Amino acid sequence: MDGRKEFIRFLIAGVIVNATDFGIYFILFHYLPFIAAKAISFSCAGIVGYLMCKYGIFKRNQPSYSEIGRYAVVSIVALGVNVITNQGILVAMPEAVLGALVTATAVTGLFTFVCFKWWVFRPLVTRTETKD
Repeated sequence: MDGRKEFIRFLIAGVIVNATDFGIYFILFHYLPFIAAKAISFSCAGIVGYLMCKYGIFKRNQPSYSEIGRYAVVSIVALGVNVITNQGILVAMPEAVLGALVTATAVTGLFTFVCFKWWVFRPLVTRTETKD
């Protein structure tokens, strides 16, 4: 699939994944500390994102334990990027809940697209395609 179509699909999936993140976060931050609400909402959105990336965006239908491992690594790092960005903004501007959420989402989205496209869901190269 060409990169433009992947990127458009990633943006559409991003709307769905972010709706999951925002919706859960909006409910939870009324009852939990911001950092806990963000970590839970981001994790739920990550599950939705994996399924959409694997089967809808990058079309990697074959089972792959290494892919799951790479996705987990990127997701853990992305969780840190997301939570730290969100919390950093809230420490500086406690009233900026929506701005913190949107900024954390944008920063994390850029990071994950690059990692997913060129590392997690990279096309598999078979031995017959490589030159020795």
